[in-house]
Parts: sequence; structure tokens; C-alpha cells
Amino acid sequence: MATSSITHNFVISNPNSVKLFIAAIDEADRDRTPKQTLPGRQLTNPQEILSLMSKREKTNS
Repeated sequence: MATSSITHNFVISNPNSVKLFIAAIDEADRDRTPKQTLPGRQLTNPQEILSLMSKREKTNS
């Protein structure tokens, strides 16, 4: 969970309330939308990268 999404400070002194609060945070953490997979692949071969960049340069000219 991103810490920037928490905008308030909470003071919880009752032990039962602490357990409920932690359970709610854990449930929110488990209830995430799945990561969207995007079409494509990562280029690691320098020759493939060079080939792709040379094609890009030709279309920009």
C-alpha cells in the first residue's frame, strides 16, 4: 500500500480496535486489482535495440 495515500494520523488505544484496524488494512492490501499485462517484450540484445532505433530514425527523417 502506498504511504502517500494515508493522509491522516490515527490514534487507537483499544486493543480490539487495533486488531480490527489492522485486519481492515490487510484486507485492503489483498483486494488489489490485478496488474494489467501489456503486449510487447523487453529488448536486451544490443543488436535488436540498434535495429529498432535505426528504423525509428528513418521514420523521423
